[in-house]
Amino acid sequence: MTTKLTTKRIWVGLAPLYLLLLAGCGNTEAELPAKAEEAPKPIAVSLVTAEERSVPSTLDVTGTLMADAQTDIASEIEQRVVEILVERGQVVSAGQVVARMDAKDATNQLQESEAAEAQIRERLGMVNGQPFDALKTPEVQQARATMDRAEADYKRFAQLIEEGAVSRSEHDLRRADYLATKAQYETTVNQMRQLYQSLLAQKVRVAMGRKAVEDTIIRAPFSGLIAEKAVSVGRYTKKGDRIATIVRVDPLRIELTIPEGAVAAVRKGQKVSFTVQSYPGRQFDGAIAYVGPAVRAESRALVVEAIVPNPKALLQPGLFATVRIELPATRPSVMVPAAAVKSDGGVFKLFIAKGDRAEARLVQVGREADGRLEILRGLAAGERVVSPQFPGLADGALIAAAQEAK
Repeated sequence: MTTKLTTKRIWVGLAPLYLLLLAGCGNTEAELPAKAEEAPKPIAVSLVTAEERSVPSTLDVTGTLMADAQTDIASEIEQRVVEILVERGQVVSAGQVVARMDAKDATNQLQESEAAEAQIRERLGMVNGQPFDALKTPEVQQARATMDRAEADYKRFAQLIEEGAVSRSEHDLRRADYLATKAQYETTVNQMRQLYQSLLAQKVRVAMGRKAVEDTIIRAPFSGLIAEKAVSVGRYTKKGDRIATIVRVDPLRIELTIPEGAVAAVRKGQKVSFTVQSYPGRQFDGAIAYVGPAVRAESRALVVEAIVPNPKALLQPGLFATVRIELPATRPSVMVPAAAVKSDGGVFKLFIAKGDRAEARLVQVGREADGRLEILRGLAAGERVVSPQFPGLADGALIAAAQEAK
């Protein structure tokens, strides 16, 4: 009886504590629905539709930059060098003086030839630019005057012999004088004509003398860069000896070897772009200027040349170039803005819109053209792509299209 009473008293004492625990549990269950009502907010993004576009295909080849022209500047005469006016690496223009030779001998020979020409002109009476006329030369006019006097005497004596005033011997003497002066006149005319031919020959000697003087001044045949300087002041050079080497570096040329499979797609005028190790990350442009007439049998390849503008002489002959040739488009490609694709360790990823959720896609990219990337795999035309990518956007994230980009 006593045990039952004790147990009853214990349960009565624990009852308030049990009610408090139930009250606390009831409050916790009341707060849970309030927290579950807080839904995530969608991320505002711009969407663009992936579309098919025809873009030029490309062919990657290698080549070596070459000078557009290269030549040795040589001496035209045998003479001593008195002045060198260029250094290796110097840029020169066409006609610029490169070196000077001793001009004393050439100048003396020119003066002698000019004096001989002047003497002949005086004999021929060709002064103040008068044209040649053999009958108007001083010697011919003098011979003509002598002949005219002899002719007049002969005619007078011919009349006197008819009148019987002079003897036959005197008449014959006058006749002989006239014939002699007439022959002398004709000889003088021929001599003046021969002398005129001598004048023409002397004019050639004068021209050669002037050229010899000009040849003592060595000039650049075209604008370019002095690659080598072969002589120094004081050296005696022979005709044909190299003075310097000049190369034309604007434009440059690239010789390219096109594989047989791409020969049909290469045409004159096609654009090329290339890079060199000297300027990493920088692209240079050019155009195909020459296409070989036939494929080489030993390599089964076609040789073409591209012209590359080089106005600031940034590029030098001999540089190795990696060249990309634009070929005509062969098929349409799926294109998206470049801002829609991100690279993470060489893996390219973009996001597409699936209803109100973002779906991550791993894609394989190709060429870039006009700010758009070619998607080779992982995306179909017509799918809506997030562009640009929103920072922190994850697969399955709730999105809302703020605008449809074009």
